[in-house]
Amino acid sequence: MQQTQQLRQLAARSATAFLLAVLCVYPLYIDKFSNLGVVKFTGVCTLSWAFCLWLGALALVGAVPRPGRFTTQDPTLWSLGAFVLVTLVSTATSLSPVASFWGLGGYYGGLMMVFFTAAGYLAIRAFAPQDLLNGLTFCVGITTAIVTVLYVLNIFNIDLIGTYADTAVVERAQFFSTLGQKNFNSGFMAFALPLVFYAFLVARGVRHTIFYGIPAFFGGLALAVVDAEGLALGIGAAVLVLICQKMFTTRTLRRIAVIGAFFFFHAGWMQYMRTHVYTQGGKPMLAALGHMGLEGLAACTILWAVLRFGLHGREIPLWRAGRVVAAVAVTAAVLLYGLANFWPGFPSLGRLDDILIINDDWGTYRGTAWRITWSTWLSQPLWRKIIGVGTGMMHTAMMDWAGTGVTDRMKTFYAAHNEYLEQLLTTGVLGLAAWVWFIVAHLRRAAKNWLRPGVAPVALALVSYLAHAVVSIRVSMIFPEIMLLFALLMVFCRPPEEESAPAEKPRHGKAKKREEPLAKPGLIRLWAPPAVAAVVMMAVCGAASRVFFGFLF
Repeated sequence: MQQTQQLRQLAARSATAFLLAVLCVYPLYIDKFSNLGVVKFTGVCTLSWAFCLWLGALALVGAVPRPGRFTTQDPTLWSLGAFVLVTLVSTATSLSPVASFWGLGGYYGGLMMVFFTAAGYLAIRAFAPQDLLNGLTFCVGITTAIVTVLYVLNIFNIDLIGTYADTAVVERAQFFSTLGQKNFNSGFMAFALPLVFYAFLVARGVRHTIFYGIPAFFGGLALAVVDAEGLALGIGAAVLVLICQKMFTTRTLRRIAVIGAFFFFHAGWMQYMRTHVYTQGGKPMLAALGHMGLEGLAACTILWAVLRFGLHGREIPLWRAGRVVAAVAVTAAVLLYGLANFWPGFPSLGRLDDILIINDDWGTYRGTAWRITWSTWLSQPLWRKIIGVGTGMMHTAMMDWAGTGVTDRMKTFYAAHNEYLEQLLTTGVLGLAAWVWFIVAHLRRAAKNWLRPGVAPVALALVSYLAHAVVSIRVSMIFPEIMLLFALLMVFCRPPEEESAPAEKPRHGKAKKREEPLAKPGLIRLWAPPAVAAVVMMAVCGAASRVFFGFLF
């Protein structure tokens, strides 16, 4: 029994290092921008399989997962199996099975990525401890700050990571930080910022507020500079979910006002820099608020002061008002999109037309990508509609559909820029249904266990990413992190798991004096070993990936 507990503790520490490596170290892993996609894919693939094999070995020698982590009636596990199985079938029947296996035609999002992310999901779900959220969130905040600072420096042509040395001039406006182009940075921020902001929202005491406030400050900078519409969509969806929860009070709103002040401060000075300093970057949707940076900063400061000093420390529930606001916002958005796109006589709303009217030019030509993806799926025979054309085969299938009518713009699309449409075309109706089943099963479990520690921030991060996926691409830079977050969500949804003490044999004679409980180790002693292990494993696996997957380079 004692040996099993020791092995289980070793597996828990290894799972913590695995999470740190994928969520915090891997986003910073970079080699050459000229082949960044294959570098990232092979690096995280090697890293994931290494940790999974190690955790699997521990399981074989006695590190048994805690009771209840896996059950035969669990729909989340069945949906994962269905997702993997359908992807396997669509790959076997693909237009090019080898390309689909590696994802060569679609940003390396093929069957191999599904395999190692599913294995990582099972490993984390089996062994991850329940008490790691605070340290993990802070480490994610550090990574977020580094990615954001590098992004800003590259906007102003300060190149610390070799961006310009390894990419063509025409690509420079697309490649910014260690995650590659702006859309990939946006995908990372879509799940990282809710984690960072939520930690600041619920922080208690001066020390913890400052501790989590620093990453939140850089999170506000990320909102102001990352050039992608999907980030605004993702964060907006997470906010709507947050204000509907019963934990939404005047204190939460006060902290949101502080985050708003961070954002308007950064948006204001970035607007000034964009008008006075040459930049080669685009302009994000939210940065348009930089024109009213001072006004927004003042409004957020006044709101904070009123809630801080006017209520004299009282907390007033606001969740009922939040649900009304969310319902009005969603209804208004649906009505505006419906009227703008289906009512020919609907009056123009000025610059909002660029957002509301979905045509070929919408979202930097995402409208074109959506149209050709949908049309390509409709042109497939029935059996292809059901099981798809194969992962990564969007471009190949689209070129076959377009034929001589293909345009130069259409030739540039290797993904649908909508993960759900991409899933429909590449894995068919069955693949999309399996993925939606996987998502719904996890979010339903989260809704039932919302008040358990760790559930809310991870669920909000996933909601943000899933909304962001409407306008984004599934890539190896982001998807492994998302699958681990799904696994971590299931760990947090479990009832509290206490470590049972080893039974002692009854002793005769004088009773043993009661021992004092052991003091918990400090943060540095607790988190330094898994952090060092994560960095070392990323470095080793990054180098080893060149040996194992050299044929892909």
